[in-house]
Amino acid sequence: MFDILVESNRKKRDFKGYITGMFASTIFQVVLIAGAVLATMGVAEEIIEVELDTIMLVIEEPTEEEPPEEEDPIIVTSLTPPPRGFQVLMAPVDVPQEIPPVDLSARFDPRDYSGVGVEGGVFTGVEGGTGPVDLTQVFAEAVVDEVPERISCPLPDYPRMMQQANIEGQVLLQFVVETDGRVKSENIETITSTHKAFEGPARDMIGKCLFRPGRVRANPVRVLVQMPIIFNLAGRR
Repeated sequence: MFDILVESNRKKRDFKGYITGMFASTIFQVVLIAGAVLATMGVAEEIIEVELDTIMLVIEEPTEEEPPEEEDPIIVTSLTPPPRGFQVLMAPVDVPQEIPPVDLSARFDPRDYSGVGVEGGVFTGVEGGTGPVDLTQVFAEAVVDEVPERISCPLPDYPRMMQQANIEGQVLLQFVVETDGRVKSENIETITSTHKAFEGPARDMIGKCLFRPGRVRANPVRVLVQMPIIFNLAGRR
């Protein structure tokens, strides 16, 4: 009887221990899950903070470059001198009652009234001429009486990069020599060049040159000239 009672009490104690262990295990798992949740929430906050600190870079798409403006071409006039001939005097129909004003600056050449040559021409004209010469226009070298001559020109500045690389070159420029022997920068044009680096120094050099102007019938005129600018390493080292 005593043994049965002892065994019965032991089973009751084991059941209570099982319940206690199960409760303790449940509490432990709840605490573990809660800790994991809290830890995960902290990591999410840190990730959000990092994302907020991220800098966004916007890459602009390359824009198309506008084509350079085309320069106005230099218009070269043709030399059309007046024909060799004579002027005709017209007798007035109505005789003036008053003396007309006299223009003292008017040019008079009695040779123009010799009656020799083509009617309407002048004594200093040329055979086959067609009309007067506009001395304000630009003339080609081939048609002027006196071509421009270079009086002074500085040496062109040799590009340092090309000089260090021992590269020589040449630039062919076209420009207008004015009636005062100067060259305007807007009238300088590059025809050919061996390298882009030589073009700027060549244009700068021509802008500093002084020429004896070209002439047509002893009058200074604007003349279109082509000149090569040579970049030589000799004497620069």
